[in-house]
Amino acid sequence: MKFRPEIDGLRAFAVISAVIYHAFPGALSGGYIGVDVFFVISGYLITSILISELQAEKFSFSEFFGRRVRRIFPSLVFVLAMTSIFGWFFMLPAEYSQLGKHTAASAVFIQNFVFWSESGYFDPSGETKLLLHLWSLAVEEQYYLLWPLALWFVWQKNASILKLMIGVAVFSFILNIAFVSGETEAVFFWPIGRFWELLLGAVMAWMSIFRKEFLESSRQKIDRILAGSLFRCSPSLADTGTYNVLSFTGIALLFGGVLFLPEGIVYPGIWALIPVLGSAFVIAGGAEPLLSRVVLSNKVALWFGAVSYPLYLWHWPLLSYGNLANAERASVVFRVSAVLLSIFLAWFTYHFVENPFRFGAYKKQKIQALCLGLVLLGGFGWVNYKFDGLEFRFPANVRQFTDNVDFKWSSYVQGNTCYLEEAELLLHDPSCYQGRGEGVKVALWGDSHGAALYPGLKALSEQHNFELIQLTHAACPSLFGVTSGYRKDCPENAEQVLRELSQAKPDLIILHSSWKHDDYPLTPEELRASLENTVDRLKATLPESKLLLIGPVPRWQISPQRESFINLDRLSGKVSEMQPATMLRDYEATIKNVALEQSIGFMSALDVFCNEQGECLARVGDKPTDFTAIDYGHISKAGSEYFATHIATNLLAYLGLQSAENR
Repeated sequence: MKFRPEIDGLRAFAVISAVIYHAFPGALSGGYIGVDVFFVISGYLITSILISELQAEKFSFSEFFGRRVRRIFPSLVFVLAMTSIFGWFFMLPAEYSQLGKHTAASAVFIQNFVFWSESGYFDPSGETKLLLHLWSLAVEEQYYLLWPLALWFVWQKNASILKLMIGVAVFSFILNIAFVSGETEAVFFWPIGRFWELLLGAVMAWMSIFRKEFLESSRQKIDRILAGSLFRCSPSLADTGTYNVLSFTGIALLFGGVLFLPEGIVYPGIWALIPVLGSAFVIAGGAEPLLSRVVLSNKVALWFGAVSYPLYLWHWPLLSYGNLANAERASVVFRVSAVLLSIFLAWFTYHFVENPFRFGAYKKQKIQALCLGLVLLGGFGWVNYKFDGLEFRFPANVRQFTDNVDFKWSSYVQGNTCYLEEAELLLHDPSCYQGRGEGVKVALWGDSHGAALYPGLKALSEQHNFELIQLTHAACPSLFGVTSGYRKDCPENAEQVLRELSQAKPDLIILHSSWKHDDYPLTPEELRASLENTVDRLKATLPESKLLLIGPVPRWQISPQRESFINLDRLSGKVSEMQPATMLRDYEATIKNVALEQSIGFMSALDVFCNEQGECLARVGDKPTDFTAIDYGHISKAGSEYFATHIATNLLAYLGLQSAENR
């Protein structure tokens, strides 16, 4: 095909938007629309090539897929290989096992389905998945597999290609609109919710081939109208008035999308029309318009357009590993360095990996080598996944800090029975609050962090013969009237808990939650107001029940295990039990003040786990299961039992019971 500089400029726009958004999300609210731009470009170019070859009777499946292999596989194989090698030395077994799973999925282009299946509440953050960005490549490859077959079949039957494209595109778009609110992850990752974007580009390709004369005559008519109105003072623009309007409209939509799309919208949905139509208008406008030449066809844009594919492949693993190793989001210095390194690696990959395989002689041998390389990488990834991250990578003397840790956490906290993890679960099992009806009753109300205290409190209840009631929900705090990003029914759940507490009539209600959570991002001031309201309502409804607030637990970079792994002396295999962690002292102070003002109980988790030097207890023994938390802040069974042991005396005194040592 004839070189289209504005399309390379679109590629540059797409990849730069994505890189900036991933590295600095606050800078571009809609930077993620770069993926949609890539989809439209792919649909347009691939369909243009396919129809042209079908017209010339030169189409060959082997030739088509061979070109795709030489275009897609070199950079992909190189990045997957380097990512696996790097992970061998720097990733814990659990992390490396997940990377292996994603590598295997990437090798067969089904990673979009894998990531969709991993969208549960406790699945690791997407920001720490090194190959998350390859979901879009999987969607494109699935399109490349299905579309040539469908197009060839319709062509052979002399049926209407346009009807096929429009029919599938409309069906895909309707599904996207209908299900994006209720099944956002499925619409986002599944190809059926994205094919309309690729097929709009395909329709444009069909129009440019089969309706060329109609489009040209229409353009000339519109040009004459624009020359006498909009461009009457600009004769130089009037000759290509339609193209200039299309280009301006498209570029305005694209830049408006990356800069002004609201945060928190469900996507793609109707919002995806902005980048999709913007891309379509730019392609329809061509390379001649002034704005396209200035914005999209300058030397910088063309350079980034040329390396856009390897740049897209490289930027996310580098940023993601920084998030994994350093924090939920790596430092600004690290992110800037990662972006600069990804640009260099993109240049290197384009010149020394992609182009040598893409062009030149020995095409058949190159295709075979690339396919073999991808198969071997996929096989290695699968072995890595099935064998738990290949723990033998680490010396025996450090295995306790690297081995996979099976906390069986969900079963310990009565998952989906008394701790309702799945968003669709609304009611606790009656056994959670209908007990023996005799003796002292203690109720635990909170979110997943509250549920994490259950194993320790349960052990304490068995030792001292009091009844323990657990009423917890994922991402719903022990507060009235607070909504959550994970589940919208938290206020209703809180009311249900109040009804269950009224039925159980516990002697003591323990309130513990994350208190500072991305799903309900309360400031200390907002937390104070919510807590005061909650305490007032509990006192009014259950005047005979005592109340106890437990402050926040330590927050780790990723987990106590990774924190210990980072600070481990590899030669001696030793590391301090105390490791750096974040202590939410401002939130703890707020909770403590509310407790004092309301004359109710308060206990500090930070005082139990942490010292004054900013370090907190990472493990309570030498077994892998002895780490005090399963992740950044959910206390493990060992951590829960440790905490319960250290608050036992005060808690039992608060209940009017004797601790073991005072009997």
